[in-house]
Amino acid sequence: MTGYQELNRRALLKNVAIMTGGALSANVISGVMSGAFAQAGINVDNPVFSDAELQLVAEMAQMIIPDTDTPGAKAAFVHDYIHAIVGDWYHDDERENFMKGLRAVDSGFLTGSEENRTAILTKLDLQERVYENQKTFFEEFKELTLVGYFSSQIGAQEELRYEQYPGPYQGCVPFEQVGRTWAT
Repeated sequence: MTGYQELNRRALLKNVAIMTGGALSANVISGVMSGAFAQAGINVDNPVFSDAELQLVAEMAQMIIPDTDTPGAKAAFVHDYIHAIVGDWYHDDERENFMKGLRAVDSGFLTGSEENRTAILTKLDLQERVYENQKTFFEEFKELTLVGYFSSQIGAQEELRYEQYPGPYQGCVPFEQVGRTWAT
């Protein structure tokens, strides 16, 4: 992994609160509040992804949050979380739009090199919104990936700093002293 990719990941993780704060879709919030967390053995009552689509989702999420000093999106079962949210929590029109976007991903993504995959995701990331208030497929996908990862045990306990019973409140602590953002 190059330093450029690590820098992008670190910037992504530092800004996750800014990127998702107040902008989460109602279905993602409903799913999380009902207990839909990224975890091994998540049940999908309404499966909508084929095996190939689930593998594509897993690989795309892994490109967004790769393994570094902490496990990445695949290890956190983010693909199963996305499957549960899209299958069980999205309304029919939202599910249809998501599936349309997923099926539009370049068919060479799974067989392509890391450079090809990065180019495909960059192209998706640069797409402009058709409607001001409607997220692009990739904006939605990133949101689901981030929420799925940080609501998983790996994301909360290994990526974020987790203490079940945190110490006393300290309103102003330099980030350098804590080293990671708190999950609790």
